[in-house]
Amino acid sequence: MTAGLHNAARYAIWRLTALVATLLAVSVILFAAVEWLPGDPAQQILGINATPERLDVLREQLNLNDPVPVRYGRWLWSTLQGDLGESVRTNQSVAAIIARPALNTAMLALVAFVAITAVALCLAALGGMRDGTKTSTLVSVTTLSAVSVPEFIIAGILISVVGLELGWLPAVSLVPSEGTPLSRPEILVLPVISLSIVGGAYGARLIRAAVADAARMPHVQAARLAGLTESRVLIRHLLPSAIPPSVQVLAFMVPFLVGGAVVVERIFAFPGLGSQLVDRIALRDAPVIEAIGLIQAATVIVGFQVADIVGFLASPERRTAG
Repeated sequence: MTAGLHNAARYAIWRLTALVATLLAVSVILFAAVEWLPGDPAQQILGINATPERLDVLREQLNLNDPVPVRYGRWLWSTLQGDLGESVRTNQSVAAIIARPALNTAMLALVAFVAITAVALCLAALGGMRDGTKTSTLVSVTTLSAVSVPEFIIAGILISVVGLELGWLPAVSLVPSEGTPLSRPEILVLPVISLSIVGGAYGARLIRAAVADAARMPHVQAARLAGLTESRVLIRHLLPSAIPPSVQVLAFMVPFLVGGAVVVERIFAFPGLGSQLVDRIALRDAPVIEAIGLIQAATVIVGFQVADIVGFLASPERRTAG
């Protein structure tokens, strides 16, 4: 027990160290990518008719004349202090600009993650426990078909059929100005379905292999021979064996949700971070772009690190390894 706790603590410290190092590397790449976007930020802000004198003044105000490493260091230090800066377009606080979109995206992603997890686990259990049967083949064909269709096509079909033709649900996911997506939960249904079809199918295909492997383990076979029902075998024997790989697979849903949310939010006019990011890229609003990019990158990295730690804790072999 003591050795296991020591290994777990050592592993957690190592993963947290890797998290900090990865975030630092991502911040460098992100800042460089934004700084090297084509065009002159001052020219884009003032327009093509701006005089050279006005352009020089604005470049000085935006610190564009400073070397890139100096600007990166200043931005990183401010970010570590919780100061995300101000929009170069509106002079509004970046934190104020992204606060509501971040909350909206968090709610959408949370609901979608729950839905994806439920779909993935149900399909994986259905196909994995009956490996080699017609049911397993049907699950494989269905999930392969689902992952082959991009989210924007699924979203377009849902908007056309469910939103416009049938009128069952809103085709546009407009959040009340003084509320949250939960104030009108119906606006989340179509975006969540769009994300869940692809994400759930992808997760199911990966988890299904883990479930099938677990179903062939001796103790699972013994439980079946002892007369336990399939539901009891699944809950008491099969799922515990499949948890570590399943956690790893579900971690891949985090970057999927971050990337998929950008597309889905844009299609459904959902006012989240993805929509805000696209708008700010068009405006060349570097402080807002950098803040949103850092939040999205941090979400992905933290998700992977936490999943690795949970997978480690759920694996007795890894905990007790020397």
